Amino acid sequence: MSEPKHPEDLLPWYVNGTLAPEELRQVEAHLGACAHCRKEVALLKGLRERIRQAGAEAGPGALARQRLLRDIRKPARNRRPVWFPTVAIAATLVIALQAAIIASLWQSPSGTIVPLGSVPPQEAVLQVRFAPGATEAQIRAAIGEVHGRFVDGPGALGVYRIRLEGLGRDQREQIDRQVAWLRQQSPVIAHVEYE
Repeated sequence: MSEPKHPEDLLPWYVNGTLAPEELRQVEAHLGACAHCRKEVALLKGLRERIRQAGAEAGPGALARQRLLRDIRKPARNRRPVWFPTVAIAATLVIALQAAIIASLWQSPSGTIVPLGSVPPQEAVLQVRFAPGATEAQIRAAIGEVHGRFVDGPGALGVYRIRLEGLGRDQREQIDRQVAWLRQQSPVIAHVEYE
């Protein structure tokens, strides 16, 4: 490391006696040859002495220092604000009220929970895959003709579930007629099966 022309940054550390041995040798060698830096060291020593004299009279003393260090090292208390319990109770009540509202909206009129896409077991359901070129209007017209309602779909294979309104599973002859009619709609229906 090259020696600076005037080691002004190191002079306060020199006066305090806290320089590393290598830096101390460099500064002392420089001070032997530089009157400007010797004057700076004399000024710093005088300033340090005045601060030490003023500090001895006005300082808080050893007891105050010990108290300060104790307070710094003491862990902060984990106090909650006075209003915290009230807010926690209010938040709990809001969550419970929301849960009650959601539960009441989720249940069907019969009191049982019905998942989306499910059909009561007594109703007739068809699985239908539409032709790729079929338009929405054509699809709605064909499904409307058999009084069908979309229940689910499309699945991974493009299959929709269609409920036949007014037909129960026990009305197999009428269901077969609806399936046969849909199979004749080749520009719209690619595949149809009774579930």
